[in-house]
Amino acid sequence: MYLPYYDYDGNDFLEAGGRWQKQSHIYQDPFYYIDYCLAQICAFQFWSKAFNNGKGQFENALKDYVKLCSVGGSMPFIELVKYANLESPFEESVIKKITDEVEVYLDGIDDSAF
Repeated sequence: MYLPYYDYDGNDFLEAGGRWQKQSHIYQDPFYYIDYCLAQICAFQFWSKAFNNGKGQFENALKDYVKLCSVGGSMPFIELVKYANLESPFEESVIKKITDEVEVYLDGIDDSAF
């Protein structure tokens, strides 16, 4: 659908969506993608704190973000998450909670205007 110029005719594996396995870093550096996912869950938590937790929370979320940036990679990931007053994305409940919030937000967008 997204790469219509690729011709997979006759190759059952590729026709079934197997091309993603060509991304060698999935196997060579698997944390490459995992890192993006962890960062996204943390970013969504900042978004939630800034825009979904009531008036005046934007400033608190921004302070936590700046605080996190000020220490950079000086601590292990989980310690950085706690330092920024976020919840660990390794906890299943955190992923469920934040994706539910994102889903509610997205469902509230009137996309007929686009």
